[in-house]
Order: sequence, then C-alpha cells, then structure tokens
Amino acid sequence: MKNRLLLSTVTATAVILVACGLPPVSSSSSAQDGTRITGGDIRLSLNEDADARITGADIRLDGRVGGELRVAGADITLRDMSVGSLSATGADVSFSGAVLGNASVTGADISIRGNIDGDLRVRGADLRLEGNVAGEVDGSFADASFNGRLGSLRANGADIRLAAGSTVDGDVRLNAAAFDSRAAIGGTMYANVRTARLGGTVSGDVDINADEGNRRRLRDTDGLVEISGELSGGTICARRVVISGTVTGPLNVRALEPVSFTGNGTAPQLEYTPRGTDRCRR
Repeated sequence: MKNRLLLSTVTATAVILVACGLPPVSSSSSAQDGTRITGGDIRLSLNEDADARITGADIRLDGRVGGELRVAGADITLRDMSVGSLSATGADVSFSGAVLGNASVTGADISIRGNIDGDLRVRGADLRLEGNVAGEVDGSFADASFNGRLGSLRANGADIRLAAGSTVDGDVRLNAAAFDSRAAIGGTMYANVRTARLGGTVSGDVDINADEGNRRRLRDTDGLVEISGELSGGTICARRVVISGTVTGPLNVRALEPVSFTGNGTAPQLEYTPRGTDRCRR
C-alpha cells in the first residue's frame, strides 16, 4: 500500500504541475523540425514526418509521427498511432498502435496495446500491457499485468502478473510483493518477492527469495513459492515451497518447512536444507 501511495502521489503531482502550467489560449506551430501544439483540450489527427510536441489537458490523438511523439497532459488517449518513438506523461495514459523505436510512459493508470520495436520504460501506479515489446521492459509500478511477448523484464512493483500464453524471450529480474507467472520465460529468473506462483515455464535457472517479513501474524501466502508449471531448476529460499508441477534439473531449497508435493508434482533432483533463523533477504 505504501508503494502504491508513493507512486500515485508522485504521478499526480507531476500531472498537476503540467496542467496548472498550461496557457489559457492554444497555440500551434509547424516547421521543418516538426509540429508543436499547446492548449487545453486537444483533438487531432497527425501526419508528421518529423517530431511532434503536444501539451494540453485532455488530449486525443491518432495518426502518424515519423520521429518522436512527446505528449504531456492530464488525460491522454493515443489511438491507432504509428510513431518513431514515444514519450508520454499524464494521469491516465492510453496508447494503441505501433512504436518503431523506444517508448517511455509515466502516469497513474496506463494502458498499452500494440507493438514496441525497442525498449519500454514505464513508471506508474496501474499498468496493463497487451502486445509485444521487442526489447527490455523496465518498470516501476504498483500493479501490472502483461499479456504478450517481451524481450526481457526488469520490474519493481506490488503485484506483477504474466498472463498465460505470454512469452519473455530473455531474463526476468524483479522485486515484488506478489508475482504470478503463467508465461514461458526463455532466460533465467531472479526474484525478490513475498509470494511467487509459477504456473508457466522457465528455461533457465530460477533464483527466488520469498521472504515472509517480520509480521507477527503471517498470511498463509507470506513466504510461499508455488510451482505448478515446469522449471529447469535453480535456488529457492522461502518459508515454504509447494510443488504440483515439474522441476527437471537440480533444485536447492532453503525453507522453514520441508518441500510439499501435491498432485503429480515432481522434483527428482531436489536438495532441501532447513533454513533455521536465517532470512531470505539478499
């Protein structure tokens, strides 16, 4: 909750500063270096070979920008867009379309649907991404859900979810309260979490620290790692580990409780070590 409040406060403050700084009268200019528009509520179809700079309150755009599209406002909707690169800052930011290069998005409520051929840097409270990012996704947020294909993922958040059918070609590195993955991860996975549920596959090794914290009253999920998919192996430190899926290679577990197997769970090369009073923090 604290992370969510901090993220929301920072984002809201940035948006208020943008909105309060808007001039009362709209202005626009077009030159060889691109288009610049400043105003209140903006509705516009773009067809720009160079860059475009749009600053307003309620912004609705569609069309094409060959260079960089830079947008700042309160409520931003970019629909059916094709842009060379993207930079967007607002409270609510919705993007659908294609980015041929890199994208950077900051906002409270962020929705991205489409393809990004480069890297994506995102800072916000709530993120929903449906589509493909060829490069790295670097994110800090409260809640995030991913449905599509990512090059790699580096994230800090409260709740992070990778939907079934999704793919991460490279590594996943994250700090989160709760992590739920139904995706196919092609690289290795490094995770510092409170809870991890792994229902997909991980081709490389996992390195998971699921620390239950210092709470007097633990939830049943604090310090829990559930494996219902297929892992290659790796290292896990947790309060308890439950396996209903398959671990094909060596798996080293340090936990307060012996590893529990349910259903058809199997890990033939499991090595369990009682954790004792040691913590799972790095």
